[in-house]
Amino acid sequence: MSACTLQPATRTEDHERLAALARRIWHEHYPGIITVGQIEYMLAHGYDLDTLAAEQAAGTRFVLACREQNALAFAAVSPDTQDGDTAWLDKLYVLDTARGQGIARRLIEWALETAADLNATTLRLRVNRTNDSAVAVYRRFGFEVEKTHVKPIGNGFVMDDYIMQRPVEPH
Repeated sequence: MSACTLQPATRTEDHERLAALARRIWHEHYPGIITVGQIEYMLAHGYDLDTLAAEQAAGTRFVLACREQNALAFAAVSPDTQDGDTAWLDKLYVLDTARGQGIARRLIEWALETAADLNATTLRLRVNRTNDSAVAVYRRFGFEVEKTHVKPIGNGFVMDDYIMQRPVEPH
């Protein structure tokens, strides 16, 4: 495993790096799982700089995993506004060339620690039901499928996800 550092992504410049990294990773990973049209639609709506800033203002915490200042991965954790016992692992993406190096583990550990900082007892996430590699990674880290969730997101696109969860250890 190569060393990487986790850097909070709080500034506009950090959000720009995160959005560029998302574009690269999504086009590496998602073709064959969802259409390129849905990839572009979701990137445009979820990784716009104003959207990222608004999410941060609402309590989302972003982090970049970097090696020698090169961003390799990122994650985001948000408090659940309706359930104070829950935090959401909203994003966790790793470049194809950086997989298998322990970066996802570091990001999941960060997410669990961040959830504990938010006083959550449960960390939940959404993952595409046909994204077998991601589902397997989450299972390896103790997440279990809680339910399926199908949600129209606009423009004729649908998210067909599992909601997975695992307990959070208090500090």
